[in-house]
Amino acid sequence: RPSSVPGSASSSRPLRAPSNMTCTMRATPVAFARALTRPAARRGLSSGSHGASSSSSSSPWRRLAPATSASRAPRFFPAPPLPTRNPAAFRVFAGGPDGPSGPISDDERTPTRDYASEISWIARADATKEDEEVDPAAQPDVMVMPVFPLGSTAYMPHSDHVLNIFEPRYRQMYSDILFNGSRRFAVPVSDPKSGRLAAVAPIFYLEDLKEVSEQTADAVKYVCSHKVIGRVRIDRTINDKAASDRSSYLKAVVEPMEDGDDDEDLSTREGILSERFATIIQNQTKLQEPVRFTENLIDTLSASRGEDGLWRLAGLWQSLLQNRIGAKESELSNEIQTLLRNYLAKQGTELQNKVAVQFDALPGDVKAEFTRLQTQYREEAAPMVSAALYPFALLVQCDTHGARLEVFGEMLEEEEARLRAKLALQSLFSSASAPGGEATEEAEVEGTEDADGKKSDDAGGSESA
Repeated sequence: RPSSVPGSASSSRPLRAPSNMTCTMRATPVAFARALTRPAARRGLSSGSHGASSSSSSSPWRRLAPATSASRAPRFFPAPPLPTRNPAAFRVFAGGPDGPSGPISDDERTPTRDYASEISWIARADATKEDEEVDPAAQPDVMVMPVFPLGSTAYMPHSDHVLNIFEPRYRQMYSDILFNGSRRFAVPVSDPKSGRLAAVAPIFYLEDLKEVSEQTADAVKYVCSHKVIGRVRIDRTINDKAASDRSSYLKAVVEPMEDGDDDEDLSTREGILSERFATIIQNQTKLQEPVRFTENLIDTLSASRGEDGLWRLAGLWQSLLQNRIGAKESELSNEIQTLLRNYLAKQGTELQNKVAVQFDALPGDVKAEFTRLQTQYREEAAPMVSAALYPFALLVQCDTHGARLEVFGEMLEEEEARLRAKLALQSLFSSASAPGGEATEEAEVEGTEDADGKKSDDAGGSESA
């Protein structure tokens, strides 16, 4: 389950399936899962609710708890929240076939490129450093911008996001950017391993602000709509002490960041990348992938510059990976439900909303299975979370469109190799079970067309396993 940023902000939009996303998942039993992460003396299991926790209309997709209840969220893994600019371009079949090849191994999931090592991070905040005063009149060339870390999510340019603002220092930040007319702040990625902030950050521009303190009993001050309008490179922070003791929000000296190859014609590479993306969609459909894009997306693909180009493809890809994390979490949820239901059935009790048992009271084999499920989930989810974070942070950091084409091309390679392997096995099984030569030949042609259909990308997306 995506983790929220304690005491700061989170999306106010319910994280649910788009209208054209099909899903057969059941709600997560958050009370069971949360118990696994508590100390033994405090553990307790309850059946929880099978409905969604959001106050919005019903949907087959599970929703997060309200942003103001961050302490209630289960803490399985530091997964970033789903982007609020959801393209509504997926189908999720939680109970769908995994394909002829069976489960995908960890080696296939792990990217060959170490994207995290290529990301630049700013120095850690030093609470002993004196605050730096910047006089705009005396230093007109120095740009100071508020910094609002929003956790481990790489936000893409041209995306839209809604935040609930409740912490006092960020209430003040919004008052300041409204008063001075800038209406913007930087949102760097926070490394979940070290806590460091990325040196290149997207710029959130405040488009709309609603005062909701009366409706929420002052639990939430503002509901704010933003658009990501560009990027900045953070040179240095200037008020580490204030930011460390949370008496104020962080500020930094920044430099606007623009691509250095705007005049270069990259249309050939853009076209190849779009074709590769389209082939992936087609192969996902052939294999009936449990989480996949819808085919009507193919006609809209473009890897060009601008809002509807490569940045949009990156947002789509990020959403795909994060929906897969959600599907993996749902698998764990269903296994926990089954485990607890079987235990209660042996006790002569049905799984109902108000059933509660102490974790320590469970038999040793049941507790051991809970621990095994949690450990297995963490091991399988960790590379998936990294794949949904670091490559996208590197895309934001790239200073040319050509460099982004190269990085994104390499990001597609893992999925291409995985789909080719599954198609090859599908063709092999079809050939083995075919009663006559005609069916065998047809299966082989299908596999050959898929293998040869992938085109090499001179931007770093060469065909490789």
